[in-house]
Amino acid sequence: MLLHILKYKFLSFFKTTFDPRMVTAIRGIGSLLVFGGFGLVAYVGSYEMTRFIMEQTRIGLFLYHRFISMMLFVFFMAVNMGNIIVSYATLYKSAEVNFLFTKPVTFTQIFILKFLDNFLYSSSTLFLVAFMVLFGYGSYFGYPWYTFLGVLVGVLVPFMFLSACLAVLVLMSVMKVASRWGFRKVMVVIGSSYAAFVFLFFRFTNPIKLVNRVSMYYPNVDQYLVQFDPGFLKFLPNNWVADFLFFFAKGEPAMAMPFAALLLLVTAGMFVLCLFVAHRFYYRSWLVTFEVQASSNSVEAGRRIKRFDFRKESILPPQIESLLKKEYFTFFREPSQWIHLLLMAVLVVIFVLSVRNLNLGVRVTNIQAMTYLVLYAFGVFLSCSLALRFVFPSLSLEGTAFWSQRSSPLNLNKVYFLKFLIALALVMGLALLIAVASNIPFVALTERRPLLMYFGLFSAVWVSLSLVALNLGFGGYFSNFQEKNPIRIASSQGATLTFLLSLVYLITLVVIISVPLFRYFESLFLFLPFDFKIIVVPGTIFGMISAAVTGISVFIGMRSLQRDF
Repeated sequence: MLLHILKYKFLSFFKTTFDPRMVTAIRGIGSLLVFGGFGLVAYVGSYEMTRFIMEQTRIGLFLYHRFISMMLFVFFMAVNMGNIIVSYATLYKSAEVNFLFTKPVTFTQIFILKFLDNFLYSSSTLFLVAFMVLFGYGSYFGYPWYTFLGVLVGVLVPFMFLSACLAVLVLMSVMKVASRWGFRKVMVVIGSSYAAFVFLFFRFTNPIKLVNRVSMYYPNVDQYLVQFDPGFLKFLPNNWVADFLFFFAKGEPAMAMPFAALLLLVTAGMFVLCLFVAHRFYYRSWLVTFEVQASSNSVEAGRRIKRFDFRKESILPPQIESLLKKEYFTFFREPSQWIHLLLMAVLVVIFVLSVRNLNLGVRVTNIQAMTYLVLYAFGVFLSCSLALRFVFPSLSLEGTAFWSQRSSPLNLNKVYFLKFLIALALVMGLALLIAVASNIPFVALTERRPLLMYFGLFSAVWVSLSLVALNLGFGGYFSNFQEKNPIRIASSQGATLTFLLSLVYLITLVVIISVPLFRYFESLFLFLPFDFKIIVVPGTIFGMISAAVTGISVFIGMRSLQRDF
């Protein structure tokens, strides 16, 4: 039965992926370019970073692999939280699950199907990036091709699979407790626990202290100085992978194999535990989702006046008021929406706090300019990710009920531009926060303090405007009113093509500002006069390109609303 269902899931995927239509071909080519570009950047970055650290900094194998362990911890947590968010929709809200529960298929088989579906769907991009990083790392050490295959099958896949298993166990535990305490309260507790765990990990694995301790053994910095590790680190899978890579890099595969065996054993045991828990509790936890939904839709709950209740009146025109309240309830009725937004906000806060304490004591033109460009690129990439995740699915989430707005005496321009303004407020608010935070460390370098800050604010406004217009416009062009899961919409081929266009736009902006930026830092550190006219032409081109992207995207989005629904 399981193989039978998997066979037709594969046939369905094959036929939809290779559908002989122009729009499918464009989406496929765009996806290939995006993922190929990500893979190439990940490979080159990993190779060059490994070469620089091993040949220039000479920190040694042990210290380098402890830094790898920290990055693997972040990667493990990213896969874990991504699987928690996506698995709720996949395991409990999927139409396929409702269909399979009416058929003579066991609960465990349904769980296995949707678990694998969830793992492949939520972790495929991270897996591609991780493999290319591994490929770049291993290429520096000269690993043969079969070593990459062995590490892929025996280390990387089990590492990610273990993270996904833990995510599903956490989710089913949440569903068990949510019927008593409430879903949102439980998710707040889980989120706080994750944040506390991440904080404690980096608190006890302080990289500065680790560098100081290892440096005492210089030049013998390639020894296995495990005595400097906190005691709890030996129980974490990211440390097992780091130790495996450490001994492999030293040319001691016999010492590395026990760590790979331990990872495989724990992963297999965790998957068996998932199957046991699913056999006992998956069907009941599926019923819990209806209990939670029923409790929120009870008569008593319906009588309570909510903050944005339709029974309240405001000073706004009735149509605008109804549309605003509809947007609010559409967003917060889906837990993956507000949970993911909360995670993005936490990421922005972490970035802001990290940049605030940035030490810019090295007054070298290239280093300062590259540091600024890296911070700028990371900031606009966060804005791009935010727009893709929350703005692109906006029109598709109207669903099959969109006919009620299309057939009512309502100007669809109001619907479009209201979505545009709400998304712009969200993206621009966080973009301005990032812009101010990333420019604060640089304004203390010179008396020309307002210049970089003004550029940051100018850039944040135009980038936010363009990215919101681009994602909303192409989100309407590639709209799918049958899909209810916003994460799947934001991961579709149309979203991938939109992401490619966003990256082309952002790379163009970085190229435009790079020359005046280097001139600025050169004049700053070499005590040369700075001609402010240098920034006029790039700033004008910056604004013209952003305005063109915004106008074209709005036109495409408005035209998409005129199609037959």
